Amino acid sequence: MRGIRSQMDGLIPGVEPREMSAMCLGLAHSLSRYRLKFSADKVDTMIVQAISLLDDLDKELNNYIMRCREWYGWHFPELGKIISDNLTYCKCLQKVGKYSS
Repeated sequence: MRGIRSQMDGLIPGVEPREMSAMCLGLAHSLSRYRLKFSADKVDTMIVQAISLLDDLDKELNNYIMRCREWYGWHFPELGKIISDNLTYCKCLQKVGKYSS
């Protein structure tokens, strides 16, 4: 492709230099889009982004569970010591419902 671009003047006679540079720029852009479209790295990028998203979700869930334990711990601090599993703890809170005094 570089060879074609460098010899473009000889291959297409009668084209003005300004039009030639615009054609070369258009050719370079279309080639880079083609390479990006069919890049094998693109699949790797999607996998990396998916793993990053899962890590972010895990971090946010842990934050929410810690807030839940902290807030409900004011009313029933023994529950945190009784139930160590986060999912079971949240299900238990859902069954108990709103704290009433």
